[in-house]
This record gives sequence, C-alpha cells and structure tokens, in this order.
Amino acid sequence: MAFEQSHSADSEHEEDFFVSMTDMMVGMLFLFIIMLMFFAMKFSDDSVDLREQNRLLEEQRKAAEEEKARLRAQLDLLQGAQQARQAVVEQVYQSLKDQGVTVLIDRDNGILRLPESILFPVNKSELLPEGREAVTKLARALAQVLPCYSTLPDAIPPADCPTTAFGLEALLIEGHTDSDGTEDMNWRLSMERALHTYQVMTRERPLLGAMRSRQVRADEGVSGGVGYPLMSVAGYGLKRPVAPNDSPENKRRNRRIDIRFIMTPPSEKEVNAAKRLLE
Repeated sequence: MAFEQSHSADSEHEEDFFVSMTDMMVGMLFLFIIMLMFFAMKFSDDSVDLREQNRLLEEQRKAAEEEKARLRAQLDLLQGAQQARQAVVEQVYQSLKDQGVTVLIDRDNGILRLPESILFPVNKSELLPEGREAVTKLARALAQVLPCYSTLPDAIPPADCPTTAFGLEALLIEGHTDSDGTEDMNWRLSMERALHTYQVMTRERPLLGAMRSRQVRADEGVSGGVGYPLMSVAGYGLKRPVAPNDSPENKRRNRRIDIRFIMTPPSEKEVNAAKRLLE
C-alpha cells in the first residue's frame, strides 16, 4: 500500500515537472515569436529608411549633375565670349595694321594699347598730329567692325557679319599715366586724354557715339529694348601700371591709352536664336 502511494507521488511529481517544462517551452516560444516580430518590424523600418536614403541620394545625385551641367554651360558661355572678344580685337588690330598704325595688343584681356609716344606731348592732353591720325584710323577701324557686335538705332547690321550670339557690352577708352607728378594731376591728365581721344573718334565717325550695347537696359522709363551707350571713358591716373615706374622706358609704357573691349554673354533667347541660325 505504501508502495502504491509512493508511486502515485512520483507520478504527480513527474507530471508537475512536465507541466513546468511545457510552460517554460511555451514561454520561450512566445518570447521567440515576440523577438521575431521585433526584428521583422526593425528590418521593415530599416528597409523603409534605406529606400528613403536611396531616394535622397538619387535626388542629390541628380541635383549635382544639374549643377555640373549649369556650370559647364556657364563655362562654355565664358569661353565663347572670350573667343568672340579675341576675334573682335584681332579684326580691329589687323585693320590698324593695314592702315600703317602700330599698336600693342593684349588678346587675353581684350585690349588695344596706344602708347603716349604716338599720341600726346609730355603732360599734355591735346593729341599730336601723328596721334590724331592714329586715333582717326582707329575710329575708322572700329566703325567697320563694331556694328556686327552692337546695335545702332534705325540701322541694319552689315550683311557680312559673322554669325555669333555674343555682343559688346562696352568699349572703354582708358587713360593712364606714370608716377611722375602729383596724384591729382595724373588723375586729371589721364581723364582729359581719354576724353579727348573719345571726342576725336566720335567726330571722325559719329556713329560710334550712337552705338548701343545689346544688353537691354532695365530702367523703368526705358522701353523698346534700348541698350546702354557702347563707348565710355575712364581715367586711372597712375593706379594701373603695366610696368614698375622705375625707369624711363617703363614710365613710357605706363603712359598710354587703352581701348578695352568687354563682351556680354548672350541671353537664353539669343543663344536659341543663334542655334537656329547655325542649324
């Protein structure tokens, strides 16, 4: 009888053990399912984040490509303007050379340089006879070339103009001096020389004074696509030397009149018009 009771107790103990093991396994399985769901949700969130990151990276890549294309287009315009300016300066230079006028040329910066030795007496703003002749021939050369790169009221550009989307923004007549004398005197002398050069040029070829840039003015009172006057003058005194003022020869180089050509990059409308002409 005692044996049966002991056997019954052992059976109940075994049953309790298996029940506990089952509960523990169920609990572990439940915990595993919870962890599995957590990692699945985390993986899903990571996938969403990854897709968002990829989308942002793709947008950034496209934006970078568009910016590169814009910069390349700007560079092409700048290079085109540089080449157009060199062509204009070269044409004027060659015309002066054919007329027997020797001037210096700075192709990179778009400058024709007239030294004082053929223009003015020392410390004077009135042109020498040979200087007046040189400036007169310069006016004739500019009058032949500039109509292709500017606008003139009530005038049609010459038929033989090169096809280009670039025009002149400004033609500056710049007066320069050496370092001798006072600064005020040099400011005045450089400006008077530039102004006198302009006056002789426009008297010889009045159309030069009437020429306008292709860049349309944004003034409220201006309509009809009127551009800025093309030619202007400036006096820089001793502030822009091309050589140190340490010798007579260098000082002669610094006493000069520069004719500076400034090109305007074309607008999108002008570029498209030029493309149509070239097609």
